[in-house]
Amino acid sequence: MGVPFRQMHSWDYSGPYHGYDGFAIFARDMDMAINSPVWKMTKAPWKQAPQPLLQAAE
Repeated sequence: MGVPFRQMHSWDYSGPYHGYDGFAIFARDMDMAINSPVWKMTKAPWKQAPQPLLQAAE
């Protein structure tokens, strides 16, 4: 979908996200998700040329 997210209720990944140290971990994880190189491989739908909805009959 193109939306980075974090699992806030699980400590299985890189949490816990509580307290001052948790905020630093959360900020690091969000930075890694938002600035991931994988976003360069996707193409934003608003940057594509508009396609006609109907095709004229010949």
